[in-house]
Amino acid sequence: MNAWQVIGASVRGPEHEREGSPGQDAWAQGRFGAHGACLCLCDGAGSASHAEVGARVVAAAVVAALAEAVSRPEALVEALRGACAAGRAALLREAAAIGVAPTALACTLVAVVCSEDRVAVAHLGDGVVVGQRADTGELVVLSAPERGEYVNETWFVTSDAWQAHLRIAVHEAIAGVCALTDGCQEAALVRGAEHSPFSPFFAPLFAFAAEITDVAAAGVEVVQLLDGAAMRKSSGDDKTLALAWRQAP
Repeated sequence: MNAWQVIGASVRGPEHEREGSPGQDAWAQGRFGAHGACLCLCDGAGSASHAEVGARVVAAAVVAALAEAVSRPEALVEALRGACAAGRAALLREAAAIGVAPTALACTLVAVVCSEDRVAVAHLGDGVVVGQRADTGELVVLSAPERGEYVNETWFVTSDAWQAHLRIAVHEAIAGVCALTDGCQEAALVRGAEHSPFSPFFAPLFAFAAEITDVAAAGVEVVQLLDGAAMRKSSGDDKTLALAWRQAP
C-alpha cells in the first residue's frame, strides 16, 4: 500500500510585513496510522490580539490528537470531530494560561485526514480544500469557504456556534489534496465562479507532487511559490498551503 506524504508552508503576508506584525497563519502535519497522514491549517482572526498564538496552538493540538486517534477508515469522522474538540480545548487552556479572553486567540480550522483510499475533511470558517480524483485527475472542491452574514466575517474555533458550523465530509477515490488558507483563495479559485478550482494553479501542484523525491527541498519550493510576486500581488494576507499525495512505491 502506498503511503501518503505531506509538504506545506506558511508565509507572512505583505500587509503584516509593512506593519511589522507577526503572521497569523499556522499549520502542522503528522502521520495517521501506518500509511496515512493528517494536516491542519489555521488562520488567525485579524482582529484578535493573539491570533498567531491561537492558530499555532490549535494546529498542533489537532494533529497531535489525530496521531493518537483510531486510524480505521470507518472512524474518520469520529477522529476528526474529537481532534477539533481537542484543538479548541487547547486554545482555551492557552488563553487561560496567558490571561486573555479566548477570543483573543480566535482562528479558523481546516483539518484533513488521508487514510487508505479515503480523505476526510473537517472545516470551520474560510479557506478551501481541493482534491484530485484518482481515476480521472479531475479537480474538485472537497470543502469550500463558509462566510458569515457580513463581508469578511467568518466562523472561528472560539465561536459559540463552532460545532454547528464545523463541516466534516469523507471522500473516496482521491489521489491528492491541497488545503489553503484564505490568503490563497484569490489565486486558487476561478473568479466569478462559485468555489471552482483554478486549474492553472492546482494542476501544476499535483504534477509537482508526483515527481517529488526530496520532501525538504519541495517544502522550500512551496515557500517560494507563496512568497512569489504573483501570490503577493493576489493578496496582502498571510498564505498557507499544504499538499498531500500518495507516494509512489
